[in-house]
Amino acid sequence: MADYIQAPLNKQRKDKYMIVIPTPKGLREIITGDIRSRSESMIIPAALQMSVYGSIAPDIAVPAVDHRYGGQSYNVSSHVRDPYAPQTVNFTIDNRFNNYWVIYKWLSVLNDHKTSLFDSDNVTNLEHKNEFAAQYYMTDISIFALDEYNKRVVEFLFTKAFPTKLGGISFNDRDPTEAESTLEFAYSQFIVKLVENVESL
Repeated sequence: MADYIQAPLNKQRKDKYMIVIPTPKGLREIITGDIRSRSESMIIPAALQMSVYGSIAPDIAVPAVDHRYGGQSYNVSSHVRDPYAPQTVNFTIDNRFNNYWVIYKWLSVLNDHKTSLFDSDNVTNLEHKNEFAAQYYMTDISIFALDEYNKRVVEFLFTKAFPTKLGGISFNDRDPTEAESTLEFAYSQFIVKLVENVESL
């Protein structure tokens, strides 16, 4: 019988995770690390890591194909993955709207709210307006599952991700709870990785 190196009652908790959203290349020219230099032309990317409280690891589907022979049917693998649906991340808006602003600015680069053009303000000096332009506004988003000691044990990686929707905000003078919104993003591939050399956060 194989040795079991952890207690069988150790189960993964839904609230033990963290999300990492690196700034895409196309937005790095407008980064500021100083919260005091907050302005409409700059973003504070670290704000996006704060107050995220919900996400989903997507379904992974490689469907079967039905082959008929005689009076019966046989299933074989299609060897094709279904397209991934956009993912939604819930977050609490900080009191300076810094995390909301990062996503808003990201979407504005993809489609300007005034001109309806891609990167109409030329926020980066990179010569990106060609067939590879979109890659400058994509990033790899990681969700790390944590163990009971807050150590990373597995990574859920969403490659070439970019925002597709910034959720609305419900203001209500009879509701004193925290303001919340959602970030919906599309991506190309979903990869699961075991984290080796686990370290404390």
